[in-house]
Amino acid sequence: MKFPSWTTGLVGAALLSPVVHAIDVLKATSLTPCSDDNVVGVNFFELVFTPGNSSALVEFEGTIQYQGKIKIEVDLLVYGYSAIHKELDPCTLSESGLGLCPIEQEKMTIPRSSITVDKSMLGDIPNIAYTVPDLDAIVQLTFKNYTSGETITCIETRISNDKTVDQSAVAWILAVVTGLGLITTVVISILGHTLVATHLNFRTMLFLGFMQSQAIAGMAAVEFPPIVQSWTQTFQWTLGILHTSALQTIATWFQRATGGSPADLLGLLSDESVYLAKRSETTTVDGTEQTVRGIERVGFRANIESSNIFMTGYLFFYFVAVLIILAILFLRAVLPPLSRKFNNPRLAQAANATSEWQTFMRGSLYRVVSLGYPQMCVICMWELIQRDSPAEIVLAISMWLIMSLVLLYAGFRVFQRAKASKALNEHPAYTLYSDPVTLTKWGFLYINYRAQAYYFIIPVLASIVIRGMVTAFCQAAWIPQSIILLVLEAAVMVVTIVVRPYMDRAANGFAITATVLNFLNAVFMLVFSNVFNQPQMMTSILGVIWFLFNAVFTFALLIWLFIGFYYAFTLKEPDGKYKRLSENRESFRMSGVENRMTTELLPLEKTARGDGTDSRLGSRWNVDETGHAESNHELNMSLNHQGSRYNLDDRSPTHTNEKVGGPPRSPVHDVLEPTLPLIPTSSDNSGRRSPLSPAFSHPSRR
Repeated sequence: MKFPSWTTGLVGAALLSPVVHAIDVLKATSLTPCSDDNVVGVNFFELVFTPGNSSALVEFEGTIQYQGKIKIEVDLLVYGYSAIHKELDPCTLSESGLGLCPIEQEKMTIPRSSITVDKSMLGDIPNIAYTVPDLDAIVQLTFKNYTSGETITCIETRISNDKTVDQSAVAWILAVVTGLGLITTVVISILGHTLVATHLNFRTMLFLGFMQSQAIAGMAAVEFPPIVQSWTQTFQWTLGILHTSALQTIATWFQRATGGSPADLLGLLSDESVYLAKRSETTTVDGTEQTVRGIERVGFRANIESSNIFMTGYLFFYFVAVLIILAILFLRAVLPPLSRKFNNPRLAQAANATSEWQTFMRGSLYRVVSLGYPQMCVICMWELIQRDSPAEIVLAISMWLIMSLVLLYAGFRVFQRAKASKALNEHPAYTLYSDPVTLTKWGFLYINYRAQAYYFIIPVLASIVIRGMVTAFCQAAWIPQSIILLVLEAAVMVVTIVVRPYMDRAANGFAITATVLNFLNAVFMLVFSNVFNQPQMMTSILGVIWFLFNAVFTFALLIWLFIGFYYAFTLKEPDGKYKRLSENRESFRMSGVENRMTTELLPLEKTARGDGTDSRLGSRWNVDETGHAESNHELNMSLNHQGSRYNLDDRSPTHTNEKVGGPPRSPVHDVLEPTLPLIPTSSDNSGRRSPLSPAFSHPSRR
């Protein structure tokens, strides 16, 4: 592959640019108890250590229920491994021992002070501590009586080095790639490359779905290691948890206007410490240090107040919906003049496709609902517990009910069409894949599945609802939450492996791998809930493993999606050949080529049928009007939506109402485009197969 010249210049500029070295730093912003003596209460704590100048800035405000002279044992645990064990005498420290030599008062305040760190202690800290992202390091301070050595209390703090895998640039890149995949799917489908569009659609949806599952897992209330918190935080944009100042202002204003009381945790960071729950269930006693878990922790890391999380996701969903509507209107306005100006057959076909723009817009809105449903199943259910304001509770209930009813209605219509198709054609998927209106409106539910596995939409939607409810309602009970999610992911994995519902082998392989990884994540979540009382080293190692295998699979999905982009941007669908019809989705796809006649096969068809074919077909299509009147009318309506009418009561399988002056139609058509159209085109009318065709009355079985 030949790269353009500007890429060489860009790489060269990056390599020749000066390297900027970040300052090595270790810091801590909270203290938590590691004993049950209730001696220390913390309001605020901050420690910033810079090894470059051998200094540390310390600030503390709280209470200590002890008086006397003490000594402190310092233990540094890195990924559960004891790296440093030192004993300090506060009286030897600068600044008069920081008020710890001796402890004389119940209320204790250490103003922001700089102390010098012994260089011998600096040598004990490995250099990797300053470079590893999301360092899992804990400093434990054990206070002991100076003379007797009796333990007074134990507190600990988690150390950070300001290196993290949660990068906003990565999140933006993933968002742009996902949006480009959705847009490209629509454009390629309009231009007639339905095979490429279908596969690109599946790759994009699988990529987005896996990121959403990672984001929902990060909302669980278990005590994730730092690297898992940061990794799952990268994908929170897929659930609408995205910070913008304007959005936060609107959310706060709406809550106040509807009788709510906005939270102000972010505004108190200069006076109070916030503990991102990882190990203990509560913070220090008699202190104002606050603990955040689960969804609140996700919002805090995104710089969003807990009272604004629901409205942020709610408004983000509407923002995406409006963008999609504007994009559809733009296509409708631009494609017709472009087709007239350039006189391009592809553009002309696309312009004709936009003639059904109302149907297409309805189908697109259905698709938007399906994309945002996992997000709403979490934040709408969580709002019922959070109760930010009465109006927001009403919005949460109405939004979830409307989206659920819309998807239930779409699923009902899919099964209704499948039932009607089965009554007429002995195969439920015939109408689902041959009627462009059905595909445009409700095809998003079954487009990625095999023709026989359209029913898989039921377990998928059920798993989304259960996962969202468990994540939202069990924020205060992380052990039951972990167990239920483990059972759910195991069931989804087993069903997917057994059924293998997706369109081809590669799609099933990636989808099954995604379910297996989701199951492993659920297993790790159960371990992180500390139900096994495992050592800290095991928890830290599992956190790193979580990050590694999920990052590798995400990267593999991204490469697979880029390969789909390559096919979409460079390849055309191959010309179809005459092939045997089988009981799969390819058998029910109508030819999308204008005026493509296959009359050369008509004599062969008549010879194969024999003389008695007409009478047999006549008796076959003499449908009992009392038993199937409603389904017959439905199928007639779906087949006649573009002006073409098939007479189901005609005893002749070759008789159709043709346009005046038009060429005769053959009941047999070649399968030129072996996948479904995502958008109806005018060519679907001229190339539609008659449901009376023997090829569809008795599909061949392989």
